[in-house]
Amino acid sequence: MDSLAAAIASFTSDFIKVLNKNKKNDNIFFCSPSILSAFGMVLLGAKRNTALEMEKVLHLGESKGIADAGTEHTSEENVCKQTTVPPPSLPEQQCGQEGTVHSKFHELLSNLLKSDQDCELRIANKLYGQNSFPFVEQYLSCVQKLYMAMLETVDFKNSEEVRKKINTWVETETNGKIKDLFTQGSIQPETSLVVVNAVYFNAKWDKEFKKENTKEMQFHLNKRESKLVKMMYQNGKFKVASIPEMHMKILELFYCEKKLSMVILLPDELADDSTGLEKIENGLTSKKLAEWTSALQETDVDVYFPTFQLEEIYDLKLYLQEMGMRDLFSNKADLSGISNKIGLKVSKAVHKTVIKVDEKGTEAAAATGITIVPLSLPIRFQFIADHPFIFLIIDNTTKAILFYGRYCSP
Repeated sequence: MDSLAAAIASFTSDFIKVLNKNKKNDNIFFCSPSILSAFGMVLLGAKRNTALEMEKVLHLGESKGIADAGTEHTSEENVCKQTTVPPPSLPEQQCGQEGTVHSKFHELLSNLLKSDQDCELRIANKLYGQNSFPFVEQYLSCVQKLYMAMLETVDFKNSEEVRKKINTWVETETNGKIKDLFTQGSIQPETSLVVVNAVYFNAKWDKEFKKENTKEMQFHLNKRESKLVKMMYQNGKFKVASIPEMHMKILELFYCEKKLSMVILLPDELADDSTGLEKIENGLTSKKLAEWTSALQETDVDVYFPTFQLEEIYDLKLYLQEMGMRDLFSNKADLSGISNKIGLKVSKAVHKTVIKVDEKGTEAAAATGITIVPLSLPIRFQFIADHPFIFLIIDNTTKAILFYGRYCSP
């Protein structure tokens, strides 16, 4: 599981870099496990160069024990062997041996799915494929078994009807928070395969903020601009750390009996015309995050943290192509593990997220040589998030980054 958490962190870091080319000073919010698991379903049936490109971009072929489930050089214990008639019951070994990337995702998704009155997390993935393509039955069985998902065949010639169907599914899976994922005209009659991922997260703070303590304060976008925000406040025992060489402070806020955390990375100073977060983002890896959070110490803290809502949508096709995943979206795509018919490719891949942070909690629908110095423990320490910061929602059991966010502007 550690290897998969590292892959998630590596993909997160790469995705930030490509987003920053067009969104350097913008808010960002995405869910890497949702993106990776959705494309993991496609990787299950990808072969040859298509699979190799996917593995490289998604960082799913780098960890020991992660087998290549779909490429030509896969052993006889292939994740989804292509046969005309599947056996009555699918043998365990045909849907991924223990230790493969797909079995690791199954374990991760099983561990992540939580639902009680204080904590709910749902990650749902689905593929929509053209009904004229003969899909491999064992592939469909494996997708359902490993990713708790289905491939639904539709007729994209009725593109508007299909668009509404997909949007309804997404809205249902996200408790009504994400609506109209696909806008009118965004799905074309020539579409052959659509990848969709939906995430819903709703959790109460382990220590709730009192609403009467929330006041309006200035949030500084940079050294020149500021806007009014509703700033929550509470004093209590919280885990904090200081990373001098990164000029950064860290605060950890717990959810769900400490099963999940929001980790906030706050630079000490503002930049003149930017968020001031570039150094932190460029240095963020799973290893460094582990080092930084290992320095957290509990002390008495005055916490000032804004309420906010974000809604973001990403054309994954655009960004993943730029990251090197090209064949999958072109006529060169080899998805013969999904369908024997030539011409199957991914035509559209969209990722949309929504998050709301308030006094009760959060509702969301993603270096060598650095010295870490534990905080000296003053009588009272102040953590004032009144300028751009990074926030990560982390599962404390698997250490996986569930969501990555950058809050730059109200």
